[in-house]
Amino acid sequence: MENYVITIGRQHGCGGRIIGRELAFRLGIAYYDKEIIHGLIAEETGIDKNLVCELMDKRTSSLLYELASFGRITPLEEQVFLAKTKVIRELATKSSCVFVGKCADYILREYKNKITIFLYGEATDRINRIVNEYGDRKSLTEHELKTLDRKRANYYHFFTTHKWGDRKNYDMMINTGIGLEGVTDMLEIIARKRFGG
Repeated sequence: MENYVITIGRQHGCGGRIIGRELAFRLGIAYYDKEIIHGLIAEETGIDKNLVCELMDKRTSSLLYELASFGRITPLEEQVFLAKTKVIRELATKSSCVFVGKCADYILREYKNKITIFLYGEATDRINRIVNEYGDRKSLTEHELKTLDRKRANYYHFFTTHKWGDRKNYDMMINTGIGLEGVTDMLEIIARKRFGG
């Protein structure tokens, strides 16, 4: 059977990596997220993985950065994004897989055999997950959460010119407030109906 791809974009704290990893496991396909992709970009470019992460964080950081760079992309940032595009396309060609984040929905926009998903949720649910489940922070305010989402939106828009989280860019949008297991169950059913297996 032809390879298929599931891409998951998400607001911070929606459980995208948890859902993506479990969905890939249930379907018996590969799983790729930021940590894995950054490592592959580092291998592809010869750029240190920490610098790859830093470049991506810098691009999303603030309007001040945008003003300082006059909206231009540096040669190193361009090299990293082109390497990311190449890596994601090669992985999609190699085997069926789930991608979480990294503009995969845009990079694979011409790929026919795919489902694109965007996960969102209530701020209180997301903050609780970030603090109590992920353990990423001891505390988080709604304002800080909005800042984290804005970083993702800025990065997505800069490299794709599309609006992050716009329903026109996805096959489905799901509020993970219904429960991560329920969302995973639903996506598994949809994937099996769409792709067989």
